[in-house]
Amino acid sequence: KTWQQYSESIQANKEKFLKFYEDFQPKAAEVEFLKQFAAKKGLNVVAIGEDWCPDVVRGIPCIAKACAAAGLELRIFERDQHPDLTNDFLWRHKFMSIPVIVFYDKDFNELGHFTERPASAYKFTSDLREKLIKDGTKEEELMAAMRPMRDAAQAEWMDATLTEIREQILYRVL
Repeated sequence: KTWQQYSESIQANKEKFLKFYEDFQPKAAEVEFLKQFAAKKGLNVVAIGEDWCPDVVRGIPCIAKACAAAGLELRIFERDQHPDLTNDFLWRHKFMSIPVIVFYDKDFNELGHFTERPASAYKFTSDLREKLIKDGTKEEELMAAMRPMRDAAQAEWMDATLTEIREQILYRVL
């Protein structure tokens, strides 16, 4: 599906998806990099996700907006409807983590892929969890206690996603 088709078919979290897409402005340097990379190597982008997943709710609008700004096509596949595709990108060779954003050259040779969230988001969540536990938050209360702080970090994580894609995936194949 294109972003337009996908956004029309969203069943869960539609408001959040559309708000993330509307509000996110990819940095000009990231958009320019994608344009230049595509001009050199060709670039096809595929995203895999499900609309119930918070990382997908943030991640797919992020890459969709960046692709639109760079003039790139993006195709989105629902994870549960495409296990053959999903199984090629298992995180740690066993987890069906999403979103997965896959980059292909003009001949559809895989260049690399990004899974779930940027490293800074993992660190933030881990550090926050540790602090809350140290401060006495009970295990069953952690998710609710973390939610406002995680919500406040979403825009930063969207920027970090594009930076990580550039630095960890696309720079390696230039």
